[in-house]
Amino acid sequence: MPEMTGAESMFEMLVRAGVRHVFGNPGTTELPLMDLFAARPEISYILALHEDSALGMAVGYAEASGRPAVVNLHTAPGLAHGLGNLYNASRAGTPLVVTAGQQDTRAMIEEPLLYGNMVEAARQYTKWAWEVHHAREIPVAVARAIKIAQTPPTGPVFLSLPVNAMEESADMVLPPVTGIASARLCPDDASVQNAARLLSSSTNPVIIAGDGCARAGAVLDVVRLAEAVAARVYTEPLNSLMNFPTGHDLFAGPLFPNAKQTLTQLAGADVILAIGVNILTPLVHTGEPMLPPDARLIQIDINQHELGKNYPADVAIWSDPRTALMQLIDLLSSQLSGEDSRRIAARRAAISARIADGRANFAESSLAGPGESAISPGFVAKQMRAVASPDAILVDESVTSTAFVRTFFELTDPGTYFYAKGGSLGLSLPEAVGVKLAHPERQVFCAVGDGSALYSIQALWTAARYRLAVVFVIFNNSSYMILKGGLMAMRGASAARGVFPGMDITDPEVDFVRLAESMGVPGQRVSRAPELRPALEWAVASGGPALLDVSIQRDVRSVLR
Repeated sequence: MPEMTGAESMFEMLVRAGVRHVFGNPGTTELPLMDLFAARPEISYILALHEDSALGMAVGYAEASGRPAVVNLHTAPGLAHGLGNLYNASRAGTPLVVTAGQQDTRAMIEEPLLYGNMVEAARQYTKWAWEVHHAREIPVAVARAIKIAQTPPTGPVFLSLPVNAMEESADMVLPPVTGIASARLCPDDASVQNAARLLSSSTNPVIIAGDGCARAGAVLDVVRLAEAVAARVYTEPLNSLMNFPTGHDLFAGPLFPNAKQTLTQLAGADVILAIGVNILTPLVHTGEPMLPPDARLIQIDINQHELGKNYPADVAIWSDPRTALMQLIDLLSSQLSGEDSRRIAARRAAISARIADGRANFAESSLAGPGESAISPGFVAKQMRAVASPDAILVDESVTSTAFVRTFFELTDPGTYFYAKGGSLGLSLPEAVGVKLAHPERQVFCAVGDGSALYSIQALWTAARYRLAVVFVIFNNSSYMILKGGLMAMRGASAARGVFPGMDITDPEVDFVRLAESMGVPGQRVSRAPELRPALEWAVASGGPALLDVSIQRDVRSVLR
């Protein structure tokens, strides 16, 4: 058994697990680990200027690479700073190993500066949270953390690392990380047969594709099933991954975190199949359900907690989504008659025509053409798609512009779309940095609202520091527009007077171009539609990170209720 310090054993465990980057913002309790980044070349330390940005970068890297990412924070305040994006990671199921330096265990009784019970703070947002007690425990804790983070249902874990445990030497046993090779939990045959029976007899089936589809590698299987039964497809509200090709003729768009809108979208559905979905609740409680009460519900999920959680399922299938879908498709294929196939073909033609008409009407009402004074967010998204390569990756946190971005920046392949599922602002800028680090050969665009951007603007510095060519597009309406829309829906004093306290980012307005340039990222301001395409082409051709501050329409519309 080799003798080494706790920090050395942690570093060696990470190397053996294939970790190539650690994201963080260091402090005194992290110094034993930080010294090893100078001593050994296998892992690079990616510096963020704020802990929540470090979490966001790790989220992007983990989601884009498909491997757990490692974050190193500084004591209780550092963890507290990172809780916003740890919450996002928890809601999205992002596999992360989040670590934080802790004060010396011998001094904890004295309640020293920067000390806190970090395990309790992190527990509700992680699959597992632990504080190591001595150096020899560190290799076991690291191996367990990596295993838990990457085992479906995936998610973040947390380790508190007291500085004395990191400094102490001991004879170490370095265990291999246990990989659960088969996470393909198979479904119950009777449940699959019941689901097939409901779908084959349905007259208006709907599929809701959640992030569990992308995590299981099942996006193409969802496409096959939708085509087999001619079901219109929605993605779950605030989906964080690309779960269905957005230009497909059966794709009806994302559901909204709004009960009234979602009931309208799902009107007429007699059977709803929800696959890998963990958000079926509105952002604002109105007392209305998200799903039509007379529709039969089939649920497929690897996380049994989600089955029947908010709505009783007629058929609940606890399974890996891809395995269940493959069996369901095979069973349906063997059961459908020639008459069934003709009926399904006619239904698909009708659904496709309705969806195409809806897209055309939305485009007509959403796209402001060149020369118009106010640029519509739909026009910005369409121009972004025009200059982007076919395999470009989009990181989105444009909030009130998201419906336009998801519609006009069409995406076909899994792994090309990322969103802040938890709703905690400040993920997209650092997430785009992490995505680009995972895919340096791919174009990465980041669409972000001005309010969201200000939560983690320091991520621009990291993009410049590591020369990561991300195109950051600020959808700038100089306000927290979604909150203004919420006040409009309340029909109170704000709606009557046009006064929105605490929601205008004006007097002074933020100069994003100068802010970006101060962090080493060149930028341009775009205030007229004809300026947008040349500016986007300039940003793409720059070869490094670039920012566009695009002034968009500022009209307030009722939302949320």
